Amino acid sequence: MNITELIKQSIRETAERRGDDGIVTAEGMIPPMDDSRYPRKETDVVYGTRSSDERLDIFYPKSGDGPFPVFVEVHGGAWYFGQKKSVEFEPFLLGLSRGFACVSLGYTLSPKGHYPLPVLEIKSAIRFLRANAKKYRLDPNRIMLWGGSAGAHLAALAATSCDTGYLEEDFSGNEAFSAKPDVLALWYGCFDYYENGKYLQNWTYENFFGTDDLESVSDELRRSSPFAHLTKDACPTLLQHGLSDTVVPYTQSVGYYERLRQIAGEDRVRLDLLEDCDHADAKLFAEENVKKVFAFAEEQWKQRG
Repeated sequence: MNITELIKQSIRETAERRGDDGIVTAEGMIPPMDDSRYPRKETDVVYGTRSSDERLDIFYPKSGDGPFPVFVEVHGGAWYFGQKKSVEFEPFLLGLSRGFACVSLGYTLSPKGHYPLPVLEIKSAIRFLRANAKKYRLDPNRIMLWGGSAGAHLAALAATSCDTGYLEEDFSGNEAFSAKPDVLALWYGCFDYYENGKYLQNWTYENFFGTDDLESVSDELRRSSPFAHLTKDACPTLLQHGLSDTVVPYTQSVGYYERLRQIAGEDRVRLDLLEDCDHADAKLFAEENVKKVFAFAEEQWKQRG
């Protein structure tokens, strides 16, 4: 199977659908935001040495010296497209007005890198932020990790695997620091290959796992599901999914919710299902809904004391 040609075809289809001839790369399938309106920031901070994509951007509130609670975004894109600091990240900069430092995280996309590299990168990035919290004016005890779609899968596995010792290799020399976020938010995630209803095309998984024979990596596919790593110690989790999602069935989030509720209790997880809402729908990124994400984190930290 020619993955490169399939990606090129997907790029062409995206450009045609949006009427934008400027979309010519996988990164451009989710265009970048204009960050000129946000002067307080650190961009292209290197958090790892395995790949040139191991960079992150930190945006700070207009005033204050911190330490700031942290919101970290893992962008979606079927594990092969998208970019840090995309237009989908900008709505979360609402968090700046609530005193959060907002981090847009870059990671290695397939086929440049394959599973489990992105998961290891996310965990290394969280360790890096904790190890350098003083330098970057961050609160290492208040870190919220967010992911959407494929990014939700990566964020969920990065968080849950901390409780089972899976994928613990560190890239940045910060092994002494925890990679586990304090709060997790997951939007329209594709969490489990065997339960996703096959809405996603198999070639995206073949690209991600680096094989055209998925049965040969069936054990790895099962371990790649955060479902396999849910424990009573899972961090508080907010799930959101549109009931009209045509890319990832909303039952993926329902299944995650039910399992975590059974294992860790109802106080550990919340599920919001949105009516008439498709994949990556504007309703999710609307200010009223984005506020719920930050409010969830604030509630959890208040309860913790």
